[in-house]
Amino acid sequence: MVVVGAGAAGLAAARTLHNAGARVTIVEARPRIGGRVWTERSCGPYPIELGAELIHGEHTSTVALAHMAGLTLAEVDRYNGLRWGTPARLVQDLPATDPAWQTITAARDVWHKLATQYADDAADRSLAAELIQRGVDPARLPIADVVLAQTCCAELETLSCVDLAREIRGDRAGPREFRLREGYDTLLNWLARDLDIRLGSPVHAIIHQADEVQIKTPASILRARHCIITVPVAVLAAGMIRFDPPLSASKQAAITAFRTLSATKHFFWFDEPLWDAGFAYAAHGGLFARWWTPAHPDLSAPLICCYVTASRAEILDRLPDDTVRTLGLAELSRILGRDDVARRCTGFRRYRWAHDPFARGGYAHLLPGMAWARPALAAAEGSLHFAGEATAFDSNPQTVHGAIDSGRRAAQECLR
Repeated sequence: MVVVGAGAAGLAAARTLHNAGARVTIVEARPRIGGRVWTERSCGPYPIELGAELIHGEHTSTVALAHMAGLTLAEVDRYNGLRWGTPARLVQDLPATDPAWQTITAARDVWHKLATQYADDAADRSLAAELIQRGVDPARLPIADVVLAQTCCAELETLSCVDLAREIRGDRAGPREFRLREGYDTLLNWLARDLDIRLGSPVHAIIHQADEVQIKTPASILRARHCIITVPVAVLAAGMIRFDPPLSASKQAAITAFRTLSATKHFFWFDEPLWDAGFAYAAHGGLFARWWTPAHPDLSAPLICCYVTASRAEILDRLPDDTVRTLGLAELSRILGRDDVARRCTGFRRYRWAHDPFARGGYAHLLPGMAWARPALAAAEGSLHFAGEATAFDSNPQTVHGAIDSGRRAAQECLR
């Protein structure tokens, strides 16, 4: 067996095959494992997660694996601790007449009701249209966009309600969230132990017949009975891997149905924490819309992160580092309500996933009317199998555990 990609999906697939006694090789384009999980440890005593950071749910495969690996879960309650505005105040403490409180409350209510409003065969619409239909003032949609769509690396107008409803119906993860104190890379390193992984080996062609698959890299040709492809759907859409014969028309249509937009994480260091001990998650309507303390609940870490996606990220990604640093600190100053933020900043770093050739952006999402594409992307084609967060039609896409679940599913297909 050959697995293409050593991210969470690829490692989970290979681990499942290895544990079942199969011979498996992973080929990975990057000089590291992890995919869009990337823990950076060169920035001081607090490792930063340039990519995926949180474990979304107490009943996930990620939590189970963390326990098996002996890792430490640090719980963080972002959503009950959400603050909004400039300066940021706890949403739960805002008066019921406040536009932000009204919009966030209404938007969350609409979100949770999608599962009963949209069956798989229902007429689809955008989340923006659904919010308006359910009484949210169109002028307040930018608030809902920050709270709901930015998390999905999307815009409200480009999110399919049918696709979201399917995820909500199948959601078994649970509401709690965690960070791994030791860093996310420790979990993937544990998954990767004893596996045959060939780094720096981008696959440029896959030739597949009924009884054999040839996987071509610049340095070698690997042969296998089955191949599991776990690269991001944006990589497939860009034609970075040539398939011979070409993938089916339905598979190609599914690949092109997805949209992958920019996603960038910005990190700011200070001489000491400039926020109170309860500060975990804050948002407002600016370019730098969502902020959190990535070392939380460690209260001594003078580090804060701003995660920006979609059109906001596209704007900021075009600007030089110094300009982005200045703009970010100005917005953070308003969120914290203090004027010494800029002069007390001691460091800045960002990572633009849209500039990563093997990611080409953040997590993928589906436009209204395209919900059929997620299970179609996941479907096997002969000896070719597909995994990755975008294929997680029966789990949570846009999560590490969704990627892990998809890798295990693809591995089981190979073992049948």
